[in-house]
Amino acid sequence: RATAFWHPFRTLADARAPVRLTVDRTTVRRGDSVTVTVEVPAATRATLWTRRPGEAWAPGAIDLDSLGRATRRVGPLESDLYLRASSGTRRSVERKVSVQVPAFIAGLELTAHYPAYLAHPDEPLVPGTDTIAVPEGSTILTRGAASVPLATAAWLHGRSRSALKIDGAGFAGRLEPTGEGSGSWVLEVVTAEGAPIEGEPSELVLRVIPDSAPVVTLPVPGRDTMLPLSLKQPLVIDARDDHGLTRLQVVSWRVSQTGKVGEAVRESLDVSGAGERVIVQGEIDAEHRGLLPGDTLRIRAEAWDNAPVPHIGRSAEIALRLPSLEELRAATRAATRDVATAADSIAAAQRDLGTRTGDLAQQRSRDATGSRRPGDAGARDGTLPFQATERAQAVAREQEALQQRVRELSRAVEEIARAAQAAGLDDSAFQARLREVQELLQRAVTPELAARLRELQEALLRLDPEAMRRALERLAEAQQQLRAELERSQELFRRAAVEGALATLAADAEDLKRRQAEWNQANAPHPDSAAAARQRALAERTDSLTSGIERVATDLGAPPPPAPGALAAPRQAAREAGAAMQRAARSADQGQAAPAQQAGTEAENQLAAVPDALRGRRDSLAREWREETLVALDRALSETAALAQRQERVAEALRRGEAGAPTRAQQASVEEGTDAVARQIREAAGKHALVSPQLDAALGYAKRQMAAARGQLEEADPNPSEAAGAAEDAVDALNATALALARSRARVAGAQSGTGFAEAVEQLARLARDQQGLNGQAQGLLPMMGASGEAVAEQLRALAARQRALAEQLERVQAGGASSAAGPLAQEAKEVARQLEAGRLDRQTIERQQRLYHRLLDAGRTLSNDEPDENKERVSRAATGDSVHLPGALKPGATGAGPRLRYPSWEELQGLTPEQRRLVLEYFRRLNAPGQ
Repeated sequence: RATAFWHPFRTLADARAPVRLTVDRTTVRRGDSVTVTVEVPAATRATLWTRRPGEAWAPGAIDLDSLGRATRRVGPLESDLYLRASSGTRRSVERKVSVQVPAFIAGLELTAHYPAYLAHPDEPLVPGTDTIAVPEGSTILTRGAASVPLATAAWLHGRSRSALKIDGAGFAGRLEPTGEGSGSWVLEVVTAEGAPIEGEPSELVLRVIPDSAPVVTLPVPGRDTMLPLSLKQPLVIDARDDHGLTRLQVVSWRVSQTGKVGEAVRESLDVSGAGERVIVQGEIDAEHRGLLPGDTLRIRAEAWDNAPVPHIGRSAEIALRLPSLEELRAATRAATRDVATAADSIAAAQRDLGTRTGDLAQQRSRDATGSRRPGDAGARDGTLPFQATERAQAVAREQEALQQRVRELSRAVEEIARAAQAAGLDDSAFQARLREVQELLQRAVTPELAARLRELQEALLRLDPEAMRRALERLAEAQQQLRAELERSQELFRRAAVEGALATLAADAEDLKRRQAEWNQANAPHPDSAAAARQRALAERTDSLTSGIERVATDLGAPPPPAPGALAAPRQAAREAGAAMQRAARSADQGQAAPAQQAGTEAENQLAAVPDALRGRRDSLAREWREETLVALDRALSETAALAQRQERVAEALRRGEAGAPTRAQQASVEEGTDAVARQIREAAGKHALVSPQLDAALGYAKRQMAAARGQLEEADPNPSEAAGAAEDAVDALNATALALARSRARVAGAQSGTGFAEAVEQLARLARDQQGLNGQAQGLLPMMGASGEAVAEQLRALAARQRALAEQLERVQAGGASSAAGPLAQEAKEVARQLEAGRLDRQTIERQQRLYHRLLDAGRTLSNDEPDENKERVSRAATGDSVHLPGALKPGATGAGPRLRYPSWEELQGLTPEQRRLVLEYFRRLNAPGQ
């Protein structure tokens, strides 16, 4: 009997089966592990080979289970791994497990690039949750790299996206946040394989600071106001910006009474190199803007900063209202009174300063003759005492300040003339008076006075007592001339102010009468509260008219009401008209048409005679002033003639050899009479423009000759013959003065105006027309100058005679005191006449004649001209901007009024010895000397 068993066994095919190697993943992340399975049929053992890149294979024995299979865990892996398995001569295919590198941002650089106008260097930025402030317009330069190739990269902020350029694993670009870009910006990076980026995304928290617009204010005028009388509003503009300003403009536009807005006018101001803040002075000239009374000129200032896209800042708008005609006339009267008061103050200050200068000069003269105290330091070393130096410097400073006040007064008179024209006061006589006052003020500040101030300062710098004495004496003489001109202009302006006030009041009265007639026609038949309000406004203006008439009456010295006076009738009429207007207003409030009409008609009738009465008073004043001047001239003429006769008797006595006490006493008496006549002539010259102030100079020559004759008689050994010659010269001077007085009286008697300005202007205008005729004849002769002939020479001599005659007329105008410009014009006319008499007529001579003609036009202020004039009148204005040219004598510091370094005061020096004080002052004088 037999038993059968099943026994497993390997076949030949199993023994030759391949080795299989499998891994669960062929790509893993760094640090992960993989599961490796080895299958070898019919085997119990196998070898697992591993290799990393760049290394050799490393074997590892593994035991297989009964099925020829084994599983192993390999890891964690840091790099790629190559695997294979073998068993005997059999081996598996080679497997690779790739270790994937993690995706992360390997590097990130952020740089803030600020706008160029900030002049700020670039700065690095650090991402994070901290807020970073950047100015608007900044650019954030971004540069970085990831650990793996990238597909896209961008900064994200809400819906805003700023893409970056990709170059493999690197990225770069620009982020330009705008005003809305404040907040968190996140860097979004997407890898090429879509793997997520490890770690928190980069974040940039920004606060974009916008560039503020410039801040502009107008401190002057600062608020709504009225235009000044000159129609030129000064401006002070304060503009500032946190970085810098590039442009500044003043914008102005007209708004009419009806609300119509005109076109804006822009005026640029220079702010180059101003920096972050600038304070600019400017001016709005409304004289040629076509403004009507009651219109408004609105202004504002605009400034631009230096940002790439400039920001503009605007100031608040300011309204400049042009006063009505009534307000302009009232302002003109007020300004005239103020200027008259200023003229009185300046004249008084000049008189006081002249007295002190004369006293100081006399004191220095006494010191020069040896009357100084023996203990005086200045007497020992020949230098100036400190007190004398201080007093002389104070005189120089005060004189310079007075000259500046005179210039300001002249400009104020010019502004009053322009304001009067704007107010409708086109009275040629009043305008001529204002021009003459201005000319007198300009003539008062002479170059000689500035030269005397300069001499005094130079003497003080040298510490020269003798030079200072001479300078003080000359300064006192120049101050006498300035004082005379100021006193003359003072009286003339007072009279011009009265005439101007009467003219403005007459215009106000006419306007009130017209408006009252309009109210009677339109409002009185329909009385209501609105009509009553308009009537009360007219009543208030009538009260102002009454006050103005009373003020003029006070200026004229008229008795106060109820005493009768020259202005009593118009004053009473204005008062009654105001009362009637108040009754009309009350009736209108009550709705009573008939009483309102009756009261309104009464007010109109009362006002009807006021304008003519005021103008009549002005004309009567002109006649009174002319008669007053004639009386003064008659008195001066008669006294001058009597003095000439008395002086003739003195000369006869001296020729007979009578040099005793009676002759000396008679000569001294004539001198005193000459002083009295000189005062009368100065007063007359201050009241009428046709009275020559040079008559006083002629009398001065007579006085000097009388003093010379008396000096000869007072000597120990008198010389009657020389005294007789001086006395005869004095007689001739007195006779010449009497003749000039007679001529002046004839001119004043023939004048129609009270002060003679209109006649003086007309005389210069007539001479300008004569010169124009001479120019035409000379131009006609110019082509014939190449030909020889007696006829041409005769015509040239006749032309020269007419030119010389015109020069003589100009000399007479100068002698009459009508215009200070007549003297230089007469000299130029003589030069032209000499050229023509010599037979020299060429193009240069023709041009000189043309210039002389135009200068005559300017001197006469005529409105006619052979050249087109866009303004239809010749108007003189003060120089502004780069057209202002001051002579050296008038520049600050030229007369010692403004030293670069302050001199020590007496309180600071009184503790030193005289020699030490002298050394200290000498030190400061050298420091302040020109050129140091």
